[in-house]
This record gives sequence, structure tokens and C-alpha cells, in this order.
Amino acid sequence: MGAGVVSALSSCVDEALGGRSGSLVTPGVWCQAVAVTGDGSGAAERRDMYAAVDPEAAIEWIRGAVRRTSSCLGRLQRAYVLEHWAHGKGSLEDYDRLRQGRPCALTVYPADHTVTWQAVPRRFVQIIAVNGGPPCPDRRSCLPGKPG
Repeated sequence: MGAGVVSALSSCVDEALGGRSGSLVTPGVWCQAVAVTGDGSGAAERRDMYAAVDPEAAIEWIRGAVRRTSSCLGRLQRAYVLEHWAHGKGSLEDYDRLRQGRPCALTVYPADHTVTWQAVPRRFVQIIAVNGGPPCPDRRSCLPGKPG
């Protein structure tokens, strides 16, 4: 979604709420992990997702996932990803990119798969409780592509 669309959506929400949307539209970072099998089909599958409140939380989410996945990587790739990205300047560079409103991604190649963690700055519209109940009793039911 382009910046113009986000701006128009924010304006629309603000107008619909009589100028009170300031607390309903908040900046954040949409994060997801996408795996592609190496069988030649090119089939991609979203493996995990996270709505981070800020760039720091997004980077920490990716760092944790990289650490958990590192045991599936070859020795050289594991050393590079951990030393350069998880514990080194690579994650700091991506943090700066997110703070500037630019997306970042990290891709690793375990066995016959490709796994990419993506983080994209977004503006989130908060969901309001209806009839005194929570808007999403089951958090996963409110994720994109899920019923609810």
C-alpha cells in the first residue's frame, strides 16, 4: 500500500470519526516471515507475522526468529547471519531503514528452502470493542486472510 493510499485512508478515518482518529491510527511495523520451498514450484507460505509497535520491536522479533532458525543453517551461513545481522551492524542498518520509513528484509537459505523476514512501516487502525466485548476474542481470527 503506497503512502498516498495510507494518507487517504487516515484522512477518511479521521473524517468519519469527526476528527478524533488521532488515537485510532498509530504508526507501527508489519513483520512477516515467508518461506519458499526449493522444489521448483516457487510456492510461498507465510510462516509467521507480527505487528510491532516500533522499529526496535520489529528488529527484536527478527533477531529472535533468526536465532531460533540458525541451527538449520550451514556453518558458514549461520556464522555470518549471527555475527553480521543478529549481533552486528546489519540489524542496526535495518533499524535505521525502518526509522526512515523504508522496509527491510533478511533472507536465509536453510536446506532446500528460502526464508525471508520482512519488516515494513505501516499505520494501523485500532479495532474498537463492540458491545463491551473484545474486538477479536481470538487474536489469530483477526489476522489478514483469517475468518472473523
